[in-house]
Amino acid sequence: MNATSSLSETNINRATLAQLSISAAELWQQLENCPEDTDLTEVYSQLLDIQNASEAKIDAIAFVADQLKLDLEIWEEKVKRITQLYTNIIQRRRNQLNSLKSYLLGLYKLGLLPEQVVGTERRIDFQNSPPSVVLTVAPESLPPEFQAVKVSAKNSEIMAAHKAGEDVSKFAQITTEKHVRFRHLTKSSRGKK
Repeated sequence: MNATSSLSETNINRATLAQLSISAAELWQQLENCPEDTDLTEVYSQLLDIQNASEAKIDAIAFVADQLKLDLEIWEEKVKRITQLYTNIIQRRRNQLNSLKSYLLGLYKLGLLPEQVVGTERRIDFQNSPPSVVLTVAPESLPPEFQAVKVSAKNSEIMAAHKAGEDVSKFAQITTEKHVRFRHLTKSSRGKK
């Protein structure tokens, strides 16, 4: 199938960017392999149509990306506000519950309530919490068997060493991935196509 037949089968305005790129590559291949006396007006016209359609498609893709970014920002802001609202409500309820428990513990400590208070359907028990450790020295002063050491990589220092020319391949691999970025063309860069 040559580029001319694939273009007639596919509406250029509905073609994907990949389809347009394939069609353009096929047309360029035709140009490179055609005899010198061939009239190339139709091929050049199709190439121009594909270029225009590709530029419009790229602008449309970037526009969709901008809309998606805007939607994400709006929804992330909504999540923050909703989270803050519910965090405040949760904290208020937690404070109310703690206040109620403190009130009951206060009555128990004063001897006004026994260790177990029975209602008609429920019971309140005053019991010991699990033991907890309260350090009286700084953690660094503890004997080694009671210290926890957390080791993590210093990625920024590894990268700096790599940039300085040090061989870090024995313990790290430096990778560079590609990412997509959508940009607006400046007036000067539009003329450089």
